[in-house]
Amino acid sequence: MAQMDVAKLDFIRLAVKAEAVRFGEFTLKSGRLSPYFFNAGLFNSGGSIKAVGDALSNRTHEIMRPENFDVFFGPAYKGIPLAVATSMQYFAIVGEEKGWVVNRKEAKGHGDKKGLVFGSELKDGTNVLMLDDVFTTGDTKMEAISLLKSIADVNIVGVLICLDRQEVNENGENAIQMFVDETGIPVYSLLTATELFVALYNVEIDGKVHVTHETIQKFLEYRAEYGVPDLSTGNGSATLGGFVVGNL
Repeated sequence: MAQMDVAKLDFIRLAVKAEAVRFGEFTLKSGRLSPYFFNAGLFNSGGSIKAVGDALSNRTHEIMRPENFDVFFGPAYKGIPLAVATSMQYFAIVGEEKGWVVNRKEAKGHGDKKGLVFGSELKDGTNVLMLDDVFTTGDTKMEAISLLKSIADVNIVGVLICLDRQEVNENGENAIQMFVDETGIPVYSLLTATELFVALYNVEIDGKVHVTHETIQKFLEYRAEYGVPDLSTGNGSATLGGFVVGNL
């Protein structure tokens, strides 16, 4: 069976230690009662946001050649530190200068569209890689694309998220696949929800087991109701989704 790579395991440890991922019962904006919650806003220290920038930079280097994109875009608000940190760490790791650009919720200045973004200048033909924490319905991604294209005829060359929750939208459709089919823009992730639970099952970090058998069962129940249709079921104890449980 497949083993998880070190980069993913390092990111999981980072998320747990920063409490960016939590387990319990959480009501999402969609109204779904989720057994876990991921919040990239809790990577709120110098060390943790640098480490996230490292992870996103390395993943970017895996999926895209430097000449194929120009700037990192982070939608407000959680995407803002992601874009800045990744731009910095991409230069440190890859040695290539890439700009960052983020948006405001409200325009400044004279109220024109350009006042809604700041950072690197967007021009016709600029190749943009969008960064965000999660992908839920895709609505915010579509809004961001519309905003960017209203400023200049940019090319969105990909969307890179921290965590793929692997869920369907309110119509029971694979939200990411629907986005890809509609826009032609590929979506990548650092980690999937299945990988998160697999790696943490019965593993102690800082004196605490975060994912127990009961937690796995709740995740399997949640996934059965809201998970994308092509996920393998697993048995919830020894293996899940083709990975060995408890890699950390």
